Amino acid sequence: MSDQKKIGQHLNNLSDDAKTYIESEIAYFKLDAYKKLIKATSALLRFVVNAGIVLLIFAFLSIGLGLLLGKLIGYYYVGFFIIAGIYFILLLIMIFFGKSFIQNSVLKIYNRIFEDI
Repeated sequence: MSDQKKIGQHLNNLSDDAKTYIESEIAYFKLDAYKKLIKATSALLRFVVNAGIVLLIFAFLSIGLGLLLGKLIGYYYVGFFIIAGIYFILLLIMIFFGKSFIQNSVLKIYNRIFEDI
């Protein structure tokens, strides 16, 4: 009878240990997911802030360059049309050739964020 009690006690201990292990693993994966979520969110926020600053820089540079070209040509609106044409050409280049560049950039960013997996 004592051997059966020992085996029963060992099985209970094994069951408790397995339960504790599973709970610990779940807690670990929750913390790991939380850490990765924080990294991804902070990377996204940094990107949005940096993109906003770059957008403002390009806007003011475009206005200044448009005014300068307009003054040199004699008509301000022509300077702005030239700048708009340059941006249109850049847009066409990005539409035709930018897909792989953007995909590779996003892949590199995600690899840096989720490198622990």
